[in-house]
Amino acid sequence: MSIDTALNKTKAILSQRGQEYGEAAQLFEQIARRFSLVIGREINSYTAARLMVELKLARLDQGYKEDSLIDALGYMSIAADLVDK
Repeated sequence: MSIDTALNKTKAILSQRGQEYGEAAQLFEQIARRFSLVIGREINSYTAARLMVELKLARLDQGYKEDSLIDALGYMSIAADLVDK
């Protein structure tokens, strides 16, 4: 898969998920609150997105799946957007 193809697939999925779940910043604030309850330490939305990246990377450690790679790129993009918020 070319870089352009991977990025285009990622953008398409992010757009689709945005329509389904709403604004990523708001969703990841909620995810961060929930993760914080589980781990007993407050984290921010950026860290929540990073944890989702790690989940996808762990799945890739089990073998290549395009879906996991594209999802990891998506979560990294969300993390990049959230880092300064």
